[in-house]
Formats: sequence, C-alpha cells, structure tokens
Amino acid sequence: MYKYLLIFVLTFFTGCFSNKNLSVDVEKKDERNSTKRVYKDISKDAIFEAAKRTFILTGGLEFRIDSYRDSIIVSKTKLSHYPFYTNVSEDRWQISIEEKDNSSYVKVLAKRINNFDDKNPIYLSSSLHELLFDRIDFYLGLKDNWSSCLVDFSLDDALCDIIDLKFYSNPTKEDVLKNIYISQRKPSKKLIDTKDILLDDISFSVDEQSEDILSQEDNIDTSSETREFDAEILELDKKINRNLDKTLDKIDDSLEDKEEANESNK
Repeated sequence: MYKYLLIFVLTFFTGCFSNKNLSVDVEKKDERNSTKRVYKDISKDAIFEAAKRTFILTGGLEFRIDSYRDSIIVSKTKLSHYPFYTNVSEDRWQISIEEKDNSSYVKVLAKRINNFDDKNPIYLSSSLHELLFDRIDFYLGLKDNWSSCLVDFSLDDALCDIIDLKFYSNPTKEDVLKNIYISQRKPSKKLIDTKDILLDDISFSVDEQSEDILSQEDNIDTSSETREFDAEILELDKKINRNLDKTLDKIDDSLEDKEEANESNK
C-alpha cells in the first residue's frame, strides 16, 4: 500500500516539475524570439491604435483583436487543404507596451500554432516584426512610405497572405494619427483641487451646540382662544353628565314602577 502511495507522490511532483520547466522554457523561447523597440515621448495608446489600424487595414475581419490594459493579442485562423490531409493554423501576435520615463517600451511576439499544438509553436520571422513596426511608424507619422509585401515575404506569411487578406490596401497621409505625444497630454487635476464638501470642517459635537433640544421646556400656548376652547369643552362635558344622570334616573323610576305593579298583582 505504501509503495503505491510513494509512486503516486513521486509521479505527481515529477509532473509538476516538468510542467514548470516546460513553462520556463517557453518563456525563454518567447523572449529570444521577441522584437523590442523604444518610442520616446509617444504614448502607448497611440501605438496600440496604430497597430490595430495596421491589422484592420491589412486583413479586415480576418484578424481578431483582443485589447487589454498593457497589451493587445491579435490572432488569425487558417484552414489549409492538401491532397491527403488538412492543416489548421493560427497566427498569434502579442504586442506589449510599458510606458515609463516619458517613453513607450514595445515588445512584439509572433508565432504560429499548427493543429492546436501550443507546446511546439513556429516563431514568425523577425522580418515580419519589422514590417509591422514599419507600418505602425507610418500611422504615427514617423515614416513617409507604407511598407509593402512585395519584397522578402512569401504569399502565405502572416501579414502578406494574398489568399486570406483580400482587404489589403494602402493608407494615405490623412490616416496618420494626431496627438500621439505623451507631452501633449493635459495633466490630470489633483483631487485636492476639486471642490469637495468633505474638505469643509463639520462639527458634530453636542457640547458646541448653543442649546440642547432635549433641555428645552415645553411652551404651551395659553392664549385667550385656547382658554375659551377649553371652557367650551368643560361646559359640553357637564351637559353630557347631566343628561346621563337624567337618563339613569328615568331607568330607575321605570324599574320601581314595574316592581310595584308585580306586587299588586300578587
């Protein structure tokens, strides 16, 4: 029994260590196959916008774009038919940006997953990374010419697939983004500069109150109208009592008459 338990524990921890090592290896490969660039005084929002426009212009709805705070992930799935088999591939672009020290630090990673095998990706060439950066630079106004796919790229490359990317076209100077610089941002207003009623001193101390409401004496209205009204109430009460006494006397007389009649009949 203990032997099987020991084998289970060893197998479990061996699997954990192997998965951890595999994850570390993937991170190292991703880092080696990434391309980095620094944009001084250009905001990450402008760079993200330029990248999104590049993919939309290049492939229309073929690219799926997922936006996050500090990165975007762009993917495109393709089904290829061959004489004896089919292949499903997915190109994934991850663009991460860290904005600090008045600069944007950009990292681009691109890889192709065949038949859903995430453990063995094919990393796309660095020349494709440079093509993406060149097109981003055009939208940012840092480059005058739009880089085409006619040089150094095959017909099924991630950004130059003439079969899937039917929406391919060239942007114009009017498409260049404006207000891209970090220095153009208006400084955010500090909270203390905002009028806030909570900044005013408000005292709720009972001791500082001029007069305690619980210590105030009742002020009963003793005006003449009130006294006359009370007199009317007293007079009405007397009348009710007199009428009630008369009624009770009549009831008593009636009972006495009935008793005398009954005795005379006997």
